Amino acid sequence: MSASPQYYECIDETFEEVESMLEELESDPDIAAAEGVLNVTFSNGVVFVLSRQPAVEQLWLATPGGGFHFVWRDADEEWFDTKTNDGFRQLLSRELVEHADESIEW
Repeated sequence: MSASPQYYECIDETFEEVESMLEELESDPDIAAAEGVLNVTFSNGVVFVLSRQPAVEQLWLATPGGGFHFVWRDADEEWFDTKTNDGFRQLLSRELVEHADESIEW
């Protein structure tokens, strides 16, 4: 079974938004995008990995703080963690501050 067109639209927009936000950081993290994966290496050596998971229609995020799996909710127009129910933007912001000493404003 392949993912829905809506999944691809939401994940593409999210990846573009995240990449744009990270490119604006003064520390200029190294961002490598390939085949549905975004690898971000920060100046302190910390790596974040965002990946598309079309088979389960999820967005995955790996940071030194752990692995997080997000599902899209139309009503909120946001990705939510399957374990904690935290919103993607909130969780990513928290992980950036904690591990990469970076701050972004959505």
